Amino acid sequence: MKILISVISYNEEDNIERTLKDLIKHNFGYEIVMIDNASTDNTRLICESLNVKYVSHCVNSGGSSGTILSYFIYASRLKYDVLCQFDGDGQHLASELPKIIAPIINNKADIVIGSRFLEKKGFQSHYLRRLGIRLFSFLHKQMTGKNYTDVTSGFRAYGKNAIDIFGEKFKNDLYDGVNQFLLIAHYCNLNIVETPVLMKKREHGNSEFNLWNAFFFPIKGFITFLSCYLQRKQLKDSFSKK
Repeated sequence: MKILISVISYNEEDNIERTLKDLIKHNFGYEIVMIDNASTDNTRLICESLNVKYVSHCVNSGGSSGTILSYFIYASRLKYDVLCQFDGDGQHLASELPKIIAPIINNKADIVIGSRFLEKKGFQSHYLRRLGIRLFSFLHKQMTGKNYTDVTSGFRAYGKNAIDIFGEKFKNDLYDGVNQFLLIAHYCNLNIVETPVLMKKREHGNSEFNLWNAFFFPIKGFITFLSCYLQRKQLKDSFSKK
């Protein structure tokens, strides 16, 4: 099977070399591409020095949603069977990749979320972020009946059905790579599961989840929840897997 590991990154020159070397060290047959969100530092030069392919946005998309659509389009056009998101901030471990890929290969899931909280091992994120995760996990359960413990996790794997829907059929903007994405996937009848993974704390730089985002993220989340709910029938009719 063709497996693609997509590293999403914006100005992560202090983390990206270690991240890419970790992926290269543990490579069991996958290909690597970095989706660069218009970095202004040496991120792309580091990729070139390690002979890692990259796709660079000409302008910053304002968040991870743009990089998500980019890697879906890339994977769809190049006919990959499995696609994984791997953050460039150094928190994800390449040694954990088999855990999120296995359910895809074994046809047990269309989307796999690597959860820090199922076994409560490794870095558990900061208190404020955990509160937000619990809030939106609760809302997802109320709207879908599914209990996701780590809705904001960027450590994910996708199968062919998800790649086809988000790489080819979905022609709209993606404003929220967490709540909007998971609700669209749910209404498209994609099978979403979680599996326990280990993560580590970011060593350099700052997360995009700052004080401003801590305030704005819930507001955007509620809006995307409502909009997806109101459009659930159209989503099912337009994008459901065959």
